[in-house]
Amino acid sequence: MDEQDWAILLKLYEEKSITKAAEVLFISQPALTARIKQIEDRFAAQIVIRGRKGVHFTPEGKYLVERAREMSQKMHIIEGAIWTMRNEVKGLLRIGASNYFTGHKLPELLRQFQARYPDVEFKVVTNDSRKIVDLIINHDIDVCFVHGKFEWSGMEDLLLEENMFLVSTNEIRVADLPKTTWINYTTSKPIWDMLDTWWKDNFSQPPHVGMEVNTVDSCIRMIMKGLGYGFLPEGVLDYTEKAYKIKMIDRQGEPLKRPTWMFYHEDSLKITLVKTFVDFVKGLDIRSISL
Repeated sequence: MDEQDWAILLKLYEEKSITKAAEVLFISQPALTARIKQIEDRFAAQIVIRGRKGVHFTPEGKYLVERAREMSQKMHIIEGAIWTMRNEVKGLLRIGASNYFTGHKLPELLRQFQARYPDVEFKVVTNDSRKIVDLIINHDIDVCFVHGKFEWSGMEDLLLEENMFLVSTNEIRVADLPKTTWINYTTSKPIWDMLDTWWKDNFSQPPHVGMEVNTVDSCIRMIMKGLGYGFLPEGVLDYTEKAYKIKMIDRQGEPLKRPTWMFYHEDSLKITLVKTFVDFVKGLDIRSISL
């Protein structure tokens, strides 16, 4: 097996579809199928089973996926170590980031870094913060950016804290929220827990969730059309200039804040590329970065 085989196994296991995996890998479906057959012949074992809902991996197939993940990680470490020996900031940097950070901060951050270090390439994975944390724990990425405080035993840097605001196009009182439509968006569990605690501290009845959307950007658009209110971090308030805003305060009189963290493994700092990137980010004013 070679690097292409590892990539095929990992992508097929992720997508659970030969069609989708082939599209992502930019190879034809017949070529991908033939390669899977070669791997099965090599180990004299069936590794995938096709079904109506996609492909399913056999125990042997799952074992090979895990070994492929290990080999891919080892190759990434080897490549980074070689460039480190040459004291060059070069190679592939694997980054995971929340949907919000990817949409509002990461593009400009990467542009600035690549302008200084043009030989660096990026692989960016976007998802909700909990899934991104799982990736960094498993060493599938080098650095990640997430919102909220998670259990994490590695290195961490608090990059930003944003006040949370109640936002509506119409003037609204906190006391009126239970009977007003709340536009909720998918967020990390720590942030959800913070909002849930705030709600229970203020009301005895549940909120009226009139709409649920996947991203904060969708939430903003719905709010600005007058469809309800939402709880938003101050970093996106520039898009709500004409809206009515109330800073959220907890029962101790402290403002609710959404933290943004950068996580990475201490051992990763031995790689020049990772250390250079981490130091670069720590030297930035993340609050001022925008699209």
